[in-house]
Order: sequence, then C-alpha cells, then structure tokens
Amino acid sequence: MRILIVDDEMVSRTKLELIMEYFGDCNTADHGDDAMAAFLNAHRADDPFDLIMLDINLPGMDGIQLLAAIRNAEQELDIDQPRKAKILMTTSYRDKDRIVASVQSGCDDYIGKPFDLNLIRNKLGKLGVKERSLPGQPKKTRPPTPMTTDQIYGEIVSLISRSQPELPSLPKIYIKFRELIACKASFNEIVGLLKKDMAIAAEIIRRSNSAYYKGFVANKSLEQAVSRLGYNAIVQVVTELSIREFFTMKTEKFRSLIENLWKHSISCAYAAEFMSKLLKLDLKGDPFLMGLLHDIGKLALLQIIGDMERKGKFNDGLHPIMLVNILEDYHCQLGAKLLEKWKFDECYIYTALHHNSPDPTPAAGAQAEKETAYWKELMAVQLASQIVNWMGYDILASGPADTDLNDVPPIQQFNLQPVRIAETRELVTQRMNEVQDLF
Repeated sequence: MRILIVDDEMVSRTKLELIMEYFGDCNTADHGDDAMAAFLNAHRADDPFDLIMLDINLPGMDGIQLLAAIRNAEQELDIDQPRKAKILMTTSYRDKDRIVASVQSGCDDYIGKPFDLNLIRNKLGKLGVKERSLPGQPKKTRPPTPMTTDQIYGEIVSLISRSQPELPSLPKIYIKFRELIACKASFNEIVGLLKKDMAIAAEIIRRSNSAYYKGFVANKSLEQAVSRLGYNAIVQVVTELSIREFFTMKTEKFRSLIENLWKHSISCAYAAEFMSKLLKLDLKGDPFLMGLLHDIGKLALLQIIGDMERKGKFNDGLHPIMLVNILEDYHCQLGAKLLEKWKFDECYIYTALHHNSPDPTPAAGAQAEKETAYWKELMAVQLASQIVNWMGYDILASGPADTDLNDVPPIQQFNLQPVRIAETRELVTQRMNEVQDLF
C-alpha cells in the first residue's frame, strides 16, 4: 500500500509517519501544492496512492480545498470508485463545521490530534486497511498496546521515587569544576584540575589551536591553551565534554535518537549564546548551559525506557508513536526534576520546565512574578531551539525543516531581523563543524 501524509507540522508529520509505516510505504508533503503534484505524478506513473492522510489546517491551499481538488482530479482522470484513494482528514480542531465540510468534500473519515494508535487502527480497519507484516515477522494483527502514555509515565515516576532506574549523574570532574568556578579559584587550581582528565586537557589544547581561535603559534601546554581560550571558552569545553559522557545509550534501538538529541542540545547551546550576545540580553544564567540542558529530560526518559524494555516491562517493545508522545509530553517535568537534583539555579530549572510552552508571553496571576523574572531566559532558549530545528538539528528530523521563523513567538517579541538569524546560523554551523569529533 502507498500512503501520502500531508501535514505542515514536522512533529505531527513524523509521528504519523511512524504509525503509518506499519500499514504501507509512506511519502510526505508539507504543503497543499506539493501534495497535489505528488498525487498527479503518482497517477501518471501508474503507481497511485491508496491512502492519503490529510491535515485540515495547511498553509496556502488548506486541507479541505486540497481534498476537493483531489476528488475533482479523480473525476477528470475517470477513476472509478474502487480505485479512488481513501482519504482521512487529520486535525486538532473539534468544530463540527470543518468536519462536516470535509465529509461533504469527499473524505472517508477523520482523526483528531494527538494521534492514537488504536484509534487509527480501528478507523483504517473499517475502511478495509490492515497492518502489513513487518520484515521477519509472521502476518498477524499487532496486539493493542497494553499501557497508555500516562500509565507509562506514571510507572517511570514510580521507579524514580523508588530510585530504581539509573538516572544520569553529573561527572565528578564537572561537579568539582563548578565548585572551583563558584569559589573563584585561581588559574593554577583550575589548570591543575583539568590536567586530571586527559580527554578534556587534549580537547582544550586542540580547540585552542583551531582556526576558530586563530592562534598564530601552536599551543603545546594546557596552560597556554587555557590562556588563549579564556574563561568562558574553558567553561564551555569542560561542560561539553563532561555532559557528552552521559549522552550514551546501551540500547541500540535508541542510539540514533540519543545522537540527534546531543546534536540538538549542543547546537542549541551555541545558538542561545550567540543570540544572547547579538540581542544584548542580560540573563540570570549562562545561555550556553541553558541551551545545552533544556532537553535533558528527553535523555533521562530514553535511558529509563531503554532500561524498562530490557527488563521486559513492555510486551513487544514500546511502539514508536508512544515513545515520541512520551518524549514530547513529559520531558519538561522530568528535566526540571533532574536539574533540581543536580542543584542548578532556578532559572535553569524554570527554563527546562517551560521551554515547550507554545506561548512564552508572561501571564497575569500568581505565577506572573516568576514568569516575568525568567521570561528573557525562556525566550532565548525557545528562539535558539527553533533556529537549530530549522537548520535540521532536531531529534526527529532528517534534514533542514521548512519552517516560517516569522511565526515563532520569540522572533516576534524580539523583533528579530533576518540578518541576525543568518549570522546565528553561520556561527552555529561553524562551531558544529569545530566539534564534529564529539559526534
């Protein structure tokens, strides 16, 4: 079965693709015109789409208009009823008018967001669409997933409260390094600590001799390298290498997600630092560190879920759609708990907890004072995250995203000009090239 998924939201498109791969081979489009072209090209090649999952809310030609265009094209192509594509509308809207309009335009059914595996399975089953056999598996209908995302997260919280899972711990050298910085230790004390970790010392020397820092004479000692890089750069290198240590995964299944998460985190750290300097933001915390740690909850969740799978907590492994939903829905809460455990300042905890909010504008009420206090920190991290996602550094992305950054709230709030975004993108690319060996 050939399936076309049409959705302008990358996360929704990816989630739906993870589900629909169990039913057939998927193609995706994020714009109505592209989807229409794909539909027509498939018919010209005599390899039409059997099923189309179509978002109602699309830019330009919306989903209902595209639905009508597809049905009109089928009439013009003289396609008889049995050969017409089955079309399911997907929407976050619940109003009857749009659903009725979709039915009147010729859709076969509709599915509301967020997507639910069992609901999609049942809806498609009524249309005669069954799950295909996966490679190496016998043909059979997959059993319903026994636990909901809320139940799984409840189990995770229970495990954390009993201290059973191996939550990531900050490396000892990073803890000691933070203590030295906090007490304003001398140059010799800091160098002495760094010499105890050969990997960090070697990377500091290598970084100090890179084109980015434009050294005229090659540094050969750690003392020379620390002097050239300066305080802020040394803090970044130690932070990068220390935190990189626990971005590892025993479970092969999740390793690519962990690697993508690391790339997103480190690129977001650079973007937050650059944007804060360009906008001259006076922040209560280090923007680099806030960007690096804002998604730390996803790392903890992946490690805990991997451990649960190894212990047989799930019948046949966690379904990809449930994994994605858990990461999206619960990483902020767990990330904030983790930073609190690590004794980070409140601005870091607050940013981790709220960075996924769709509207970061401070609200009135009991929380208004705290929201206002950390508003700039939150906006800086959200802005950095959106920019690097747009560049392709997203945990679920396979390349740069087609996103209109003008619609991102922080860009509107800061009245950010395109030239500033271009400068940040160039700087992030340059730094990511510098640290390729960390990947």
